[in-house]
Amino acid sequence: MAGMTENTSPIVDQAAPTDTTTEEISNEKTVQLAQAAAAVQVNTDTRSNARHFHAPLTRDGSDAEEISRDEAAVIEQADPHVNVVHAVTRDQVDHAKTKPAMLDYLRHAQKKSGRRPMELAWELIRLSRSRGKLTLQEYVEYGVFDTNRYSPEEQSQFLTNTLHWPITRICCDMTWQATTEDKWLCSHILARSGVAVPETLAVIDKTERSYPGTHKISTAGQFRDFVTSQDIVPFFGKENRGICSFGAFVVQEPDENAVRLKGQSPLPYDTFMEQFVGETPYLIQRLETNHGFFDRYTESLATVRVCILLDKAGIKIPFAVLKLPSRQNVADSFWRPGNLACNLDTQSGKILGVRSKDTFGTTEHAVHPETGEPLLGEVVPMWDRVLNMAHRCAPIFHPVRYQSMDIAITQAGPVLIEINTGGGFDLPQLASGKGFLTDEVCEFFRACGYLKL
Repeated sequence: MAGMTENTSPIVDQAAPTDTTTEEISNEKTVQLAQAAAAVQVNTDTRSNARHFHAPLTRDGSDAEEISRDEAAVIEQADPHVNVVHAVTRDQVDHAKTKPAMLDYLRHAQKKSGRRPMELAWELIRLSRSRGKLTLQEYVEYGVFDTNRYSPEEQSQFLTNTLHWPITRICCDMTWQATTEDKWLCSHILARSGVAVPETLAVIDKTERSYPGTHKISTAGQFRDFVTSQDIVPFFGKENRGICSFGAFVVQEPDENAVRLKGQSPLPYDTFMEQFVGETPYLIQRLETNHGFFDRYTESLATVRVCILLDKAGIKIPFAVLKLPSRQNVADSFWRPGNLACNLDTQSGKILGVRSKDTFGTTEHAVHPETGEPLLGEVVPMWDRVLNMAHRCAPIFHPVRYQSMDIAITQAGPVLIEINTGGGFDLPQLASGKGFLTDEVCEFFRACGYLKL
């Protein structure tokens, strides 16, 4: 395992715990911790202009496509009679609501670990300056403060999500980015390559862009005609260049007067197009159905996130995570309440761990929390075919040397839902409880030219 970078700081406060170890953080210590935490947020190797503690990744590596807490508060204080908002904005607000205040993270770590506040502060500073560059939120969410579970070497393997784009830009030929991030374009490339993908039914786009061979919808009337004149319901809609499933929806049944979406009241077609969709282009696809293995857990589509490294020696898969959505959710993103992330053995597809998101990190489960059905030790079906799909599809985008795929498993076989340039470091670390910087990953990143490991 590689050593720390040259600016690693030692833990200064090495004093043994005393009877005051579990004391509540005092005002003075709170100020000290806040100052230390604020200092480590400013890091020249990360996005110094980020507005959030741990914002989602954007498609181009610019500021996160997420609204701030202040902006979320403005929306929440808006006219209560206006209950239809832009779908992407609505989900961004819901995502922002899940983030506690900075001091609450610190208090949680102190309470759970029983460690002295200043000891935590110095450890956080050390890890923020080491190769993983952890932020305060990540330090707490990954549970890195638990020294009964993690040795210093294991702590150093955790990697901040804010380094995703700096690393991805070095590993990948970014001129290829649109081939993965424009979902309509990507689905066409994959379909023409003989890869099983969801059938593209239409695109919603109010601009002048054309989509050869695809039905384009620009008005409420066109969308109503599309929904009611064909046997295509249910179907799935997602932002054409979206992230984190923000704004995703499922149309459940045809109706002459309103759009009937899963999980919410019917919307008049004008309202749907003008407010819910707004100016955001959407890809409309036929809704895939899970393999029967998943029926005891959910009726919403589950996918396997496969992290892929491509080098001269071939394709490596360091992490794989089953994303299992709650029955009421339209998508499997881990930020959605009730969704599960299951760490998988990459060789067999066996479920090694099951976690749900909570306020300050994750909660471990042995059985499904909604259905009571066993999960630990279960084996994902058709695993050999999932791996075959990953190995077959990755070279199509070979210049994207670090990539990730979301693969659904249907009764007919695996279906590639989407492929990404790069892939967030947070999901595999949250699901596995292990750092992303394995020896294999470090060697790959260095070989690509990222040498700060």
